[in-house]
Amino acid sequence: MAGKRAKQRHRVLRFAKIGINGGGVIDSAIRGISDDGACLRVTSALGIPAFFELIHDDKTHRPCRVVWRDDNQIVVVQNGKSNSSEAQKYSFVGWGKNMNTSLPVLVVDDSPTMTKIISDLVRKIGFVDVDIEHDGQSALEQLRQKKYGLVLSDWEMEPMSGEQLFKEMRRDKAIGNIPIILITATAGRGASWLAGAAAYLRKPFDERDLKTAIERVLSPISK
Repeated sequence: MAGKRAKQRHRVLRFAKIGINGGGVIDSAIRGISDDGACLRVTSALGIPAFFELIHDDKTHRPCRVVWRDDNQIVVVQNGKSNSSEAQKYSFVGWGKNMNTSLPVLVVDDSPTMTKIISDLVRKIGFVDVDIEHDGQSALEQLRQKKYGLVLSDWEMEPMSGEQLFKEMRRDKAIGNIPIILITATAGRGASWLAGAAAYLRKPFDERDLKTAIERVLSPISK
């Protein structure tokens, strides 16, 4: 990793919080910083999404993108800077102007009807490379064979649930940074049960809801 480092990193020890889109925070320690990035130590990197806000002293928010991770450490690129009063400016909302619709998308649901509905909506938004799998294990195998830019997965699946699929993805360094949007028919749950998902959708949803969720996940970070 050191050989690929573009800018010199200085060792530090600072405490910060990882703010997950939609609610929830995770404690972390900043162990190294450079002009445009940082190395963070966490209790477990499992479930930490590819995009989040790094919060310093509950005041300064830096939108970050994960570029590398192992079990207890992640390396991020920091993009932009905002104070708490400006947090909305740097949130996921509104990043859709330059969304890359050429990225391959994988739709996972144990209902053939739902995979067709969701994949049709994804294509209507503008994506042309859309694949379908009907169970979590097949999805994992497909993810290891082809490079995807986004996964849309049902939460309530059998025999492997969306939660299990999500955890297995995060354990595999080769596919651990692929953003995943979880889809659920279950209402009334807090943000913690989705810990680390890039976004989630609650059924029923329409094309506009899906597009908003995808824009939050895929569009470039504001500078």
